[in-house]
Amino acid sequence: MLTYNKITLSGVAGTGKSTVGKILKQKLDYEFVSVGNFAREYAEKEFGLTINAFQEKCRLDPSLDEMIDRKFKAYCNERSGIIADYRLGFKFIENAFHCLLTVSDPVAATRIQQGQRQGEAVDATSIQQRNREMRDRFLEKYGVDFTDTKNYHLVINTDALTPHAVADLIVQAFSHA
Repeated sequence: MLTYNKITLSGVAGTGKSTVGKILKQKLDYEFVSVGNFAREYAEKEFGLTINAFQEKCRLDPSLDEMIDRKFKAYCNERSGIIADYRLGFKFIENAFHCLLTVSDPVAATRIQQGQRQGEAVDATSIQQRNREMRDRFLEKYGVDFTDTKNYHLVINTDALTPHAVADLIVQAFSHA
């Protein structure tokens, strides 16, 4: 029987990955890491860019995606007891229970707008475009669709659920995996 010692959270922007990840951190006493936070910090520190502008830069310079994936993958695979907010976690993180969180576009837009993320386009059209471009970039680069439910052990639509309810569903499924 395989016992997982990590959880990955994937999904488009606004699904609640970071919020749920932080709750899981408390519930499981695991470390929470986010490739999005890593990319945001790197974009700001190295280039003075927002995440939206940095994603365009990554599209034009694929080596940036490769560097971020390489560093984040190594960090996650060297540890146990982590929750990784990482869209490509199902592909790169070993010995992990992989979860996909889904959300409708209107709910995602509302959540992102309420999150008050500095310098990010938060209208529904911009969010849809950002998600589409990210999906297309990963399809082109890695040949995988991070939105394909077949890549995951558990899929949860978060529209009508609180972050705590989502975390509870993940803990329940994780403990029986």
